[in-house]
Amino acid sequence: MKKISLIILLLSLSVMVKAQFFKGFASMGASISQIDGDEVYGFKKVGFTGGIGAMMPFNINKPNEGLQFSLEINYSVRGAKETHWGDPFRYNATLQYVDIPVMLHWVDKKGGITLGLGAQYSRLVKSTETWDLPQSPVLGMDRPTTTNAKFDKNDLALVADMRFAIWQRFKIDVRYQYSLIPIRKDFEFNNSYNVEDYNSYRFWNRDFKNNWVTIKLMYVFNEEIEQKITPKRKTAF
Repeated sequence: MKKISLIILLLSLSVMVKAQFFKGFASMGASISQIDGDEVYGFKKVGFTGGIGAMMPFNINKPNEGLQFSLEINYSVRGAKETHWGDPFRYNATLQYVDIPVMLHWVDKKGGITLGLGAQYSRLVKSTETWDLPQSPVLGMDRPTTTNAKFDKNDLALVADMRFAIWQRFKIDVRYQYSLIPIRKDFEFNNSYNVEDYNSYRFWNRDFKNNWVTIKLMYVFNEEIEQKITPKRKTAF
């Protein structure tokens, strides 16, 4: 059923791209990400992202300006990373997703800027996770109680982006995304003290959420390009 759904979505996008008032596009770029809740901080994970999409104007008589609806299907790699050699706590998570963002965009024809806001459903297709922890606990150091917990297969995120026209049909897209639901719930950490030490032992639970930014180069296939007409100079005889 998942494969059938993806095929239907791809066919829908191809039909949309062929329609005259739809604008089809392809994109490719990179993401920088972190996972909120994993006790690792900073956008240190770098991954690939890319995909295809289509945009439909609300006013088909003005396809290159005003309010637009868009649908995309993308592949993205995100996660978290901590490899600082001075820190005994090291972590690396790589999450591969198929993303389906549904968005509304406002296209400013004069400024060449497009602003967008929407929601994105993502399906986790593969994940790898490595906890590199010292064998002997370091008292007071954050430490996961278990390292076998799985990530949830589904992610729902808020999406906001800005696009800049750079040349002809090429654009730069900068997009911020943040999970609205946890990708892992009630993950338990402790402070490395023995459980029997009631006066010092502490534990806490945190939810994990994706937090990432993508920067992509876009090409719009069937967007009209305005031709600048240079007026002819009159020659005096």
